[in-house]
Amino acid sequence: MNLFFKPVLLSRILKSYLVDPDRLRKKTTEELKAFQNILLRKMVIHAYKVPLYRDKYNAAGVHPRDIHGIDDIEKLPFITKDDIRKYSPDGIVSPNFNKKKGIVSRTGGTTRDSLPVYFDFYTVFKGMLGFVRALNEYDVDWRKTKMSLLIDLSDRSFENEYFINSTFSAIKPFFSEKNIQIFDLFSISEKVIKKIDQFQPEFIGGYPFALIRLAMLKDKGFGKNIAPRCILSSGAYLDEYLRKYIEEKFSTKIYDFYAATESGPIAFECKKGNYHVHSDMIYTEFLTNGKHVSQGKPGTLVITKLYGKGTPIIRYTGIDDVVTPLKNNCSCGLTGTLIKKIHGRKSHSILLSNGVMALPSFIDNVLGETIHETKANKIQRIQIIQNKINSLEIKVLFYKELRNVGASPEIIFGVLKRKFLEKSGSNIQLTISEVKHFDVKDEYFISRIDRTKFIEKKYLI
Repeated sequence: MNLFFKPVLLSRILKSYLVDPDRLRKKTTEELKAFQNILLRKMVIHAYKVPLYRDKYNAAGVHPRDIHGIDDIEKLPFITKDDIRKYSPDGIVSPNFNKKKGIVSRTGGTTRDSLPVYFDFYTVFKGMLGFVRALNEYDVDWRKTKMSLLIDLSDRSFENEYFINSTFSAIKPFFSEKNIQIFDLFSISEKVIKKIDQFQPEFIGGYPFALIRLAMLKDKGFGKNIAPRCILSSGAYLDEYLRKYIEEKFSTKIYDFYAATESGPIAFECKKGNYHVHSDMIYTEFLTNGKHVSQGKPGTLVITKLYGKGTPIIRYTGIDDVVTPLKNNCSCGLTGTLIKKIHGRKSHSILLSNGVMALPSFIDNVLGETIHETKANKIQRIQIIQNKINSLEIKVLFYKELRNVGASPEIIFGVLKRKFLEKSGSNIQLTISEVKHFDVKDEYFISRIDRTKFIEKKYLI
């Protein structure tokens, strides 16, 4: 796309680039809500032209004229992944949206779970500004700072659209890309780390398991010159154990950037350790059984995207994450909604027969307490397999050079099992075994349970 031939689009892009990144620092809470009210009204009017939303709104007896702002959002029905799947592809965009000229990205997951989501170029660019906003908070200049990005370059991934096919290709005439090197997250190898070592980036961004792979290679003696000022993790749940491991190997701070294909950027971690929602771009709700949770309590995240054309995302429940909101203001000075903790996906949670859902953060805590009690920080990676509601298998990979140092694997397994059973209050049959190797693409969690029949009563975090 040549933006010089689209002056209206170019002017919108330039205005957004100059204004958007600093908005959360310049607007008060009241001004931000007024801004959200305007954006929500526009999005609902747009959504009513989309068959999926028009049918849902008519069935609920609600019309765009009934929505005056954020305070009316609960009048709108929830939208699920199944809704998008049922109406896809023609029913998830307005009739005047040209799908052939638009940008389509697919959510991650299996073939059945993967969903197409449509965007226009401006929507993708706005999403990119959420990334720029986070970089600014880490004192990283995307135009000048040397950056190495380890991202998903598979066809139709949103990173591929953001960084390769659309945004970067369109704005190349306006900047030099010599300060950025990009690698596919599945390609991290000795060859790749040598290229990163030669580049000597000041900033590294990527998926957790790509960063882990990079840290493991550095631990083996590769990449001796890699010393970034900071690292940004995104695209998947980052547990505390692996966070500490990456920080230790690179002797730097790692931050988390929270995003999803459907919504674009959701939140980012500031230097104070809180997650700041991009509240001028996203409106968040935190619910349990359809009701708002109390502050400080975990709830399922519901997303409303406040910008863009293509597929609207309004009161969307398909993100699948459980998070804990935070009511307090942050001393970093940014306005907007705060998130205290991201606990991970429901689909990656262990289900117990008493209606309890043990979230990924619960496993982190069990591992952390096990490491603390055994004084043996030598677990490299685990895999969890749940075959039945009362049967669980945990596979453990130790660092080869540390396996026989300190507490034995048998002692660690015993403490891990005891901690899990004590903290979960369950009588689940738990088997823990050692493995010699994990492939980089091996899944962290595998469930063979029909989760649709599970009645959710309580979270373990």
